[in-house]
Order: sequence, then C-alpha cells, then structure tokens
Amino acid sequence: MYSLFVLLIVFTGCKKENEETPLESTQNVTHRYIRKNAHSPEAKKDLEALDKAIGIMKSKGCDDPLSWYYQGAIHWIPDSIAGKNKLCDSYQTSKNLKTAWDNCTHLGKGEGIHFLVWHRMYIYHFEKIVRKLSGDNEFALPYWGYTNEQDSINQRTLPSPFRDKKSNLYQFARVDSLLNGLPISGDAVRGLDLSKLNEYTTYALYNKNINEAPHGLMHDYIGFGNDTLGKLKYNEIWQQKTDGMMAEVPTAAFDPIFWLHHSNIDRIWQQWTNSANGQQVLIDELKKAPWDYTFFDENGKKVTYTIEQVVAMLYKMDYDFDDTKVQPKNLPQNQRVVFSTQNYEKGDTLSVSSQKVGLNKDIKISLANTKGKNVKLLGAKNKTGEMLILDITVSFTKAPKGNFEVYLNLPSNVKATPESKHFAGRMNFFGANHTHAGHKAAKKMTKDFSFDITNEALDTDAMGKAVFNISILKFNGSKADDIKIEKIAVLKQ
Repeated sequence: MYSLFVLLIVFTGCKKENEETPLESTQNVTHRYIRKNAHSPEAKKDLEALDKAIGIMKSKGCDDPLSWYYQGAIHWIPDSIAGKNKLCDSYQTSKNLKTAWDNCTHLGKGEGIHFLVWHRMYIYHFEKIVRKLSGDNEFALPYWGYTNEQDSINQRTLPSPFRDKKSNLYQFARVDSLLNGLPISGDAVRGLDLSKLNEYTTYALYNKNINEAPHGLMHDYIGFGNDTLGKLKYNEIWQQKTDGMMAEVPTAAFDPIFWLHHSNIDRIWQQWTNSANGQQVLIDELKKAPWDYTFFDENGKKVTYTIEQVVAMLYKMDYDFDDTKVQPKNLPQNQRVVFSTQNYEKGDTLSVSSQKVGLNKDIKISLANTKGKNVKLLGAKNKTGEMLILDITVSFTKAPKGNFEVYLNLPSNVKATPESKHFAGRMNFFGANHTHAGHKAAKKMTKDFSFDITNEALDTDAMGKAVFNISILKFNGSKADDIKIEKIAVLKQ
C-alpha cells in the first residue's frame, strides 16, 4: 500500500532501430513562443486569438478532432449524457468513445505519475491547434498567474475576457464571485502558497502534491468556491445541473479557463524543475505505469508517442513563459536522478496506526516513535541521511468537497499556517471519484497521500520526541461527509 522512493541512477537509453519518432522530439527548435500572463497587456492579442479559435472549434462537428467537443473529451467525458446529447449526437455513453478520449491521469493509482507530463503534452497540442485556427502565427497559450505574489489581488481575479458573456471564453458554470470580478478569497488562498511544494526534491512526490494544490484546489474553487453547499449550475456537457464545469473531471476541459489554469501549473512545474531542488522525470519512472499518449496535431492528424519519445521532447518544447524558460536540467547527459516506487521493507516503517478516525472535524493522531531515534535525517549537515515520509490513507463513499491541511508536531499555542515549519501538506479530493469509462466507483473508495516531512522533522526535533503528533485540519466541506483515516504511517527512506 505504501510507496518507497528509492534513489536510482539511470543511464539514458538509445532509440530502437526503425522506431518511429514524431518530428517534435528530434528537431532543433529555432523559434520559441512566449506564454504570457493573462493579466498583462502583452497577452491581449493571444486571448483574442484564443477566443476566435474556440469559436471556430465550436462550429465544428464533434467527430472532427479539431472541434471543441472532441478536444475537451480527450481529457474526459461523462460516462453517459442525460437525455439526447444535444452537442454530439454520435456520443451518448462510454460505449461511443472516440480515439484518444478519456485519457487524463486523474485515476489516483500508479498512473498519477503521468499527471504533469500528460497535461504538458495535452495543452501543447491544443496550443498548436489554436495557432492554426486563429491564423495568429505567434499565438502562445497564456497562463492565469493566481499564485503570483506580486499584485496578488489582481492576479487572483479571473481575467476579464473570461467574464465577458459575449466571449467564447465565458462559461456560466463557474462560481459566481469569479464571474463578478472578485478575486480568489477565503480558505482557498491558503492553497496558493508554494513554499512547501518547492521544498520537494523528487519528481514523484512533487508531481503528487502539486496535483492536490494548487491544481485540484483551483479546479474545485472555480467550480464551487469556498461554499461547498452552493447552488448547482446547468452543465452543458452533462446537460443537467451539477457543480461547476471545472469541479468535475469529465467536464473540466470544456471550460476555457481550464487551459490557462493548466498553463500555469505547467509554468509552476518548470520553475521547480529549474530550481536547485528540481528533478526531471525519466523513462524509468513513467514506464512503471504505462499510459497512452495520443493527441491530434493542428491538421487533425493523430499523433501517438511512446514514453521514450515523450521524455525526449518534454524539456525541449518550442515555448517559454514570460518569466520562466522551459529547459532540461543542467546535469550530465548520461546521468540523472530519479526516485522510483517500490514496496517498503518492514524495517522502514517507524510508526503506523490503523485506527479508523473520522475526519468531520480537526483531529490529532499521535504515533509512537520507538524506532526513529537512531535515524539520521537528510539535511544540510548530513548529505547521506534518510528522508522521512508521512503516508495517509483515507476512505470515503463520496469524495468530500472540503480541503485538509496536515501538520507535524503543531503546538497548541502556534497558529496553523502554510508558512509554518510544522506544515506538511494538503489533502484535496478533486477527481477522487474518478474511474475508467464504464466502471462504477466502488461503494468504498480510498486515496493515498504522501508527504516528505524531512525538513519539518528536523525543524521540530521530531526524531528526539516520543511521539509523532499529526494534526489534520478541515476546511469547508460538509459535517456529514463520510470520510475516515484508514491508516497513517511515518516511514524512512
């Protein structure tokens, strides 16, 4: 159940003879496009091109790979449509899936390792389609910089074209406050702090935790805000009332703001990669959970990539951000670092609790620290030390709408904030009900969360204490949520 991130030194493999390679993975990129902040004057032309292209895409039939419906369904599509499908008469249930549909990596299993990689490829191909259809040869997909600390209030406001009812960028099924020009507010703001996220030093854990926040948190916020009991809105894809489009995996990519949201997630990921802590993903990591990489180019031609081909082009894209260069890590070409998943050995578990604890309120769980006192943690003074991982398994019958924050050894007189030295990470449940097409969710579902708490343990002298005190704070959500902690464990790597 638990995962160990074992340090491997991986040597780059050679391309197999006669292996078909898409042009993008081998060509030298001579022209670079610039993805701009959607709130900047420089992005105005790109937003106009996006508006124009989406209008053209919406005019195309859903069997056309360049159509709005087809491109949105590549991410996911509801398993069934209520009544006759008014937008696509050739799709009614998952029996009618078309090539490349239902392909995002929000299943919560091993496939999650592809989250950042698959979405980078997805929006890259969408960007090329918009460039072709709009006729703007310099188009690059803008990003919504809601995590920017400078001018944060303005940056947290939904860019104005997405609030214009006459624009193809408008979508009714979003939280009202954003549509009315108010900035992201309340508890959701806590999830926009990147301090802890940027401390990660493994791709696997970074990928897993950016998926929780700001990624999943922002999907939920755009869909229903902080008010988890808010009114439902008509969802034109499901063709019935639901939470907002972005709060539902099967309809998220049909909201135009999806693309700017994921452009920003892609930017944040690259900023981490460029940092001292950042690591590249490698073939070995991704191939442990095979995934299909099939998209369509700007001419509507199907393009399928092997994992080797994806990794070959992943950090050599033809775009940069206005404040971040997309580039490979500056490491020797034949040697890179990757943490891959294996089962924990029994001796690696320092403490575990299997008591089922309800999560309808803030809770604190104490785990005995009987084995950890001799562990030497990785840190500035110990370059060969070990990492400390906190694993939490949560069960539920229906994914809760609330968010949770996790803390290590939080004193009663210290305020819980994401900037605190006690902060371990967040738990979010966007897409937790998600299943493969045609498969019903189990009556009882689980989701695993993993946090690197090495720094927090060092800062709070956790290894010298008799117990690990784990606090989990609940934000929003219903008190009636059927959600329980199944297992919680502290493990060393």
